Order: sequence, then C-alpha cells, then structure tokens
Amino acid sequence: MIVLLSLFLLTGCWDRKELAEIGIVSAISIDKDTATNEYTLTSEYLRPSAQSTLSPSPDESSLRVSVTGKTIDEILLKANKTIDRKSFYAHNKVIVISEEIAREGLIPIIDSFQRGKQVRGYVWLAITKGSDAKTIINTKGNNITPVSANFLKGLFENADYNAVGINMLTYQKKVLGAGIDPLVGVLMREENEDKVPAELVKLSGGAVFKEDKLVGFIDETEVRGYNLVTGEGPITDRGSLPLPSLLDEDKLVTLLLKELKSEIKPKVDKNGQISFTIDIQQKARLSGQESTDEFKSRKEISDYLKEIEKEGEKTIKKEIEMVIDKAQQDFQSDIFGFGRVLNKKRA
Repeated sequence: MIVLLSLFLLTGCWDRKELAEIGIVSAISIDKDTATNEYTLTSEYLRPSAQSTLSPSPDESSLRVSVTGKTIDEILLKANKTIDRKSFYAHNKVIVISEEIAREGLIPIIDSFQRGKQVRGYVWLAITKGSDAKTIINTKGNNITPVSANFLKGLFENADYNAVGINMLTYQKKVLGAGIDPLVGVLMREENEDKVPAELVKLSGGAVFKEDKLVGFIDETEVRGYNLVTGEGPITDRGSLPLPSLLDEDKLVTLLLKELKSEIKPKVDKNGQISFTIDIQQKARLSGQESTDEFKSRKEISDYLKEIEKEGEKTIKKEIEMVIDKAQQDFQSDIFGFGRVLNKKRA
C-alpha cells in the first residue's frame, strides 16, 4: 500500500532539463530599429566544451546569436529556432539595453521577462551610451575571462562609488513604487587606435530616469555624489578621493573612502514649506601623500589632517549639490528618493 500511495504523492523530475539539451544564455542585449520598429535580441550562449580544463575545445567559449521581431516574447521564441538547443536564461548575468529603447521605457521589456520567468530578477541591468547594445557584448577588450557576460558582471561587482549597479527587480520596484526614480548603470564603448586592445568597454556614469523613461546621463563625479547621498554602492571600499595636499600647490593627497552612513531627514514647517537635511558620515584614511615636507611635531600632523578633512568635506558637499541641482533642474527627476522619505514621515 505504501508503494502504491507513493505513485500519487511523488511526482519525480517531470520538469527536468538535461544539460546536453539546453543552450545556457549568459548575457543578452536588446536593440530597436526605429525604421521597422522591430527589436533585435542578441544572446550569448556558452560552449561548455570550450571551457573544459581537461580537454578544451579549439572553438570559441561562447556563441552570439541575433534575432529580430515585433515583441520580446516573439524574439525569445525565435531564438530557439536558430540554434540546436533550447535557450535557458536562468543563468543570465546581465541585460544590456540600447539608449533608444530606454527613452521609450523599460517596463514593457521587463514585464515580458517577469511573466515568462525566463530571467531571474537579480540580473544586472545596463544602458548603453554612444553605441548599440549588441556592440557592447560583442566587444572584447580587457577581458581576462573569455566570456563577455563574466567580464560585464565583474565590472558591476568590482565598481566603486563612481559607478551605478542596479538589478532588474530593483529597477521595477522603484518605477512601480512612489517617491523615487531609478538610476541605471551605463556601459560605454571606447576606441583607441594607439593602444592595445583598441576597443574597450567600461562602466561609467549613470542613466537618469523619470519614472520609466530615460531623460539624460550623469558623469562619474556626479554618480559619486549620488552614491554618497543614497548610501548605495560597495559597503566598505568605496574608492579614492584626490585632494590638494595644502603643502605644495602642484601636489595631491589621496583619501581612501571606507564605511558610509547616509540619512535624508525631511522637515515640514508650520507654513507647509518642505526641506531636507542630508546627514553623511564618511570614514576615510589618508592613503597617499605626494608632498615630501616634514612635520616638526605631532600637533602639526594633527592640524594638517584636520585641514585635509575639511577639504574633503568641501569637495563632497560640492559634488552632492552639483548632482542634486542637475537632477532637479535638468531632468526633474527624484533619483535620491526625497519623495519616498517624505511619504514615510507623513504616514
């Protein structure tokens, strides 16, 4: 009787997918032809045999396939007709989307992925600037790994406070929520004929969204100000901040920025006027000193460090004010979440 009952209770691996029957997709890019209004999906498929350490194949470690169609669902199905294996997106690491599509909105694309459950929510999301998305995953620059997806994933994971990293699920929550607009990482392609490699891809700056549509870009310095306000980015090593040494005009000192605590405090006065105070506590240590001047006492060293600290505070304050003014005046976008903080206070 136990054996017979087990036939009804134990279903087995009814939905299993054999490894030899699937094509593992590690990265995808999405472009759009404005003339035909069709999407182009480029997928990077892994070749496991080429990455084997025991008997590696002479073939390239990955295969890139492009298909076109009117909708995302259509091109996802079309991709299965172009290779000898069924596309498997669960191990996808990054989605690169062109600037043209971003200006129209990303939620329709993300919604297709979420409904079909092909792509997991924590996949990195990036916008291109100055090139199409297909070019980004096709470019081989300073890749130590032979797989472009691993290279792009490494750019996000190793980024300091000069860059932005956001996954697909977080983007969707910000857009569909209230009181905050997304800021998405930007991938750029560079060409330099005098250097090897001649083509490079780097993670630089941020793409500013107003609700679901791209409205502009900010540079690395402005991204640093954004990360200082929001507390986003790496938890410990947040990058370096060069400052004048105050000892020699042409010399610099370098501060290594460490742990950061940031809080936005809203205030509503009796007349209904709204203001915000941004409280930032940034730990740092002096990691570089170009000047060779000597100090005569410990007091001189202490006074010098205090002056450097003040100089660092001035620089940070200037960068924060610059990016806030640009977001509000140029883009009318609340990427800092002032509205969300205010809503929580009123709730």
